[in-house]
Amino acid sequence: MAGRQARGKSRVSRPVIPAGETSPAQGAQLDSHMNDTPITQLRQSAIAAFEADGDELNTVKKNILWYASINMMHGALRPEPPPPLPSTANGPIDPSAAEAEDRRRQLAATKEGPVANDPAALSGLATLTEQGRYDPFNLRQNINNQIQAIAAITGCLPVAATFKQSYINSLNAIQNTSIPCQDALMVSFDNPRLLEELCREGLISRSQPQFYSAAEQQTITGRIGDALAFIKAVDGDLYTAIHAMIGTIACVRREGSSGTVSSMVGLIWINPDASWTVLDFAESIVHEYIHNTIFLADLVRKIFTTPHWYAPEDGLVISAIKKYPRGVNIAFHSVFVAIGLAIFMDKARQHVRAGELTAGLRDTLDGLREKSPRFLSDFGSDMLERVDIHQPLAA
Repeated sequence: MAGRQARGKSRVSRPVIPAGETSPAQGAQLDSHMNDTPITQLRQSAIAAFEADGDELNTVKKNILWYASINMMHGALRPEPPPPLPSTANGPIDPSAAEAEDRRRQLAATKEGPVANDPAALSGLATLTEQGRYDPFNLRQNINNQIQAIAAITGCLPVAATFKQSYINSLNAIQNTSIPCQDALMVSFDNPRLLEELCREGLISRSQPQFYSAAEQQTITGRIGDALAFIKAVDGDLYTAIHAMIGTIACVRREGSSGTVSSMVGLIWINPDASWTVLDFAESIVHEYIHNTIFLADLVRKIFTTPHWYAPEDGLVISAIKKYPRGVNIAFHSVFVAIGLAIFMDKARQHVRAGELTAGLRDTLDGLREKSPRFLSDFGSDMLERVDIHQPLAA
């Protein structure tokens, strides 16, 4: 694949793969004024401070290859054979069988009544953002991770003016995706290439009706805009971070809930119906944004040492969101989503919902702490330790 060095970028290393170009965005564009906010100065500062250490970038490239080999089955980086699994892996790895087993565990989960809320946890969670310990809401940390991804994938440093486009283009290149991107957040309903890629990843079916009517599209776009305005009123930095990290929100009819997937980083899909309130839209957007930040951190810094579908019986942890035993990787995501949503909802004065999100949080943190030596990298273990409000931080 032929590559072109973008004008204005400084080359820092040989690229993992030359950055590709996305197709023209198809869908509504939501106003963001991203180039008129302090994020431009923050990006400029982070780019200027970036040190292109060869060893560090080589480590990032290895992490990207590892991530791609187990998450991007249709991507551009599929080394043969895949990187070997660590010695802690002690069972067969079959993604399809693992998915079926996860569904079985969900159906078999006993209904023992609701888990008690932990309202005392809310005050502890609030300190995480104040102290910069919760990475998904740490804008500077996410920008640094984006710079590492761009530099390792393209071999060039980004420039602040086209930072987001460089980031999404870089992801599109290694994922073989065409996620639309503008400075403002895009909303897509019927982009044919994007729908084809969602089908390819098994997220929607060609046999299912996927489209919303013109009237529904107008209503949904308005609700998304209202939800983003609500997020901005609650937490302006979070609003900025969502615009900085997400290229497109795809609205599709499908079985199941809204979501994200590790092979289409930079994209959120939602499946709203007429009953959704603005708060439902806001929670869904924040929820899926958090997953995207974890994907990015895993891509460049490596959180997990085994694939997300590797979930032996002795490696299961109760999910903080779905409340049944799941693999460590998925449980790790769940605890960060629960923490982030609880922080956001409490700040939005949605105290009942915030309290619900604390239910079972301690059990999930305890289970992850126990399993971390086998399933998390040193970075992943440190990331977990910094949000564990029930344990003192190591000096």
